[in-house]
Amino acid sequence: MEIKSISLHDLRKMNDSEGLVLQGCGGDLQEWVDGINDMLTESGILQNDNRFEKAYIFKNGGLTCLLFPFEDVQLDVGKLAIWRLRTREDFGSTWLSDYIVNNLEECVSEQDEDLEMEMG
Repeated sequence: MEIKSISLHDLRKMNDSEGLVLQGCGGDLQEWVDGINDMLTESGILQNDNRFEKAYIFKNGGLTCLLFPFEDVQLDVGKLAIWRLRTREDFGSTWLSDYIVNNLEECVSEQDEDLEMEMG
């Protein structure tokens, strides 16, 4: 299992991808990844012995967050949607696309404006 660090700028560029974002992941990240894989397997969401083999870590607003990208993983999206809603309060569960729109749009716009001012 690979856990890679990703910048907010690079995360923002992933707007053509989808994944599950968990917010407020303190402690041992490997325990988080293993625990989420186990929970999703037990819930019948991860299928055909699939597991998330890649995750990204990033920090935003003082929170450590984990992104589980959906590429190369067989999952039941309907069950995952219900699981995400049920765990929203506990894990801050959200879709990557929603996270980008709700948490990163302004951040990237401000960075772009700063860059334009420096160049202009």
